[in-house]
Amino acid sequence: MFLFWKDKGIEYNAKLVRRWENEHRKLEKYAGIVMEAYDKGDIKKAKKVLNKLELLALNHLMDEDVTFYDMSKKAKATDTKVLAAMKEFRHSFFDTKKVLFHFFFYYTDPKTELDDTFRTKFDGIVDALVKRIAFEESNLYTMIAK
Repeated sequence: MFLFWKDKGIEYNAKLVRRWENEHRKLEKYAGIVMEAYDKGDIKKAKKVLNKLELLALNHLMDEDVTFYDMSKKAKATDTKVLAAMKEFRHSFFDTKKVLFHFFFYYTDPKTELDDTFRTKFDGIVDALVKRIAFEESNLYTMIAK
């Protein structure tokens, strides 16, 4: 059993994971809305929801990073499997996060048009995030919540 906060117990970990999973569903929903609006030519709506997606994604990633860092500092020496998974998670996602941040920085700028290049890049980012979410939820989140 991996306990992040000894005084709060495993329920806290499970609640944390549920919150992150709910955020994942919201991220997926926003991505779908952006795609649908873009495909229908409603660029104003696509841009508006893209900004919501950016805010949620960046806050979610920052929360995960800070929480995993705190968890790693407070973990017991016997939690080697969870610690290794958190370290691998943070390391393996580093380059993707840089691409994601750059993408949002560029395309959420009010002066930047959402062109065909946007859709191609957005599709690639969404594909990578869907795979990453599936990996997180079936591996790391499962270890943390138990």
